[in-house]
Amino acid sequence: MRKPDTPSLQEDLSTAASWVEKGLLSISMRHAPISRLPSLALYSLESGGKRIRPFLCRSACSAVGSPPDSALKAACAVEMIHTYSLIHDDLPSMDDDEMRRGKPALHTKYGEKQALLAGDLLLVEAFGELLDTPLGPGRVAMMVARLARAAGPQYLVGGQYMDMYHSEDAGADWIHTMILGKTAAMIRVSLELGACAGGADDDVLEALSAEGDRLGFLFQLTDDILDQCGSAEEMGKEVSKDTGQGKRNPVSMMGLDAAAKKAEEMASDISARLMDIRGDWSKVAALALFLPHRRK
Repeated sequence: MRKPDTPSLQEDLSTAASWVEKGLLSISMRHAPISRLPSLALYSLESGGKRIRPFLCRSACSAVGSPPDSALKAACAVEMIHTYSLIHDDLPSMDDDEMRRGKPALHTKYGEKQALLAGDLLLVEAFGELLDTPLGPGRVAMMVARLARAAGPQYLVGGQYMDMYHSEDAGADWIHTMILGKTAAMIRVSLELGACAGGADDDVLEALSAEGDRLGFLFQLTDDILDQCGSAEEMGKEVSKDTGQGKRNPVSMMGLDAAAKKAEEMASDISARLMDIRGDWSKVAALALFLPHRRK
């Protein structure tokens, strides 16, 4: 079994971020806009961030032996949907966050109605970008179907709804389902789209999907830990807000120390399982090992 290449992870993340940002310079909504709405959406899309989902797209495509540019449109699409979800999540009617990625949230700077429409635009345009992927129509259709499902009521939107509305007795199973929706689905589909773009077969996709869900759960777990012990400067947004709002998450269920221990155990197990999938998954495995130690 290969070992994850943890020392080069930061360089790989930086390379993937630069790669997708160049791709985002060519998205269709930049061309001949009929209003200033695209520029509002671009304010959030260009505000930086970790670009984890594009990194996963790129890494998965490379892992199955294909040039990463085959997955560039997919990487742009998932980052557009991720950004739309953040714009809407920050709205006063949702989580009511004034800062995002160390800058004023879109609704704070330009208004709530403008932010709502900008998010809508990114969601729609993401599918247009994915449809421009230069692969056969059958493979592109499969990628579109996977992305639509991941962003829909069973996953991203449904998970966000669960996060906003829950009963006081919501337990571990409820929390697991909520996280699989609101966070893990877009992590998983980023890996799936990259692998699909690279020509992965069904066996690889099945194994990758399972570990993608677990990686997404780990990502959310470490985010919830940072919400408890991180700083606003590191996170680029207000911290301890979920606790103040009484939201249910793994940290509120098991406590900070137990959550941190679980994160370490999950990271090690996910990394090992990824390295057993056919292909070179060392970059994704390195990310899993890094997540319990991230500070933003």
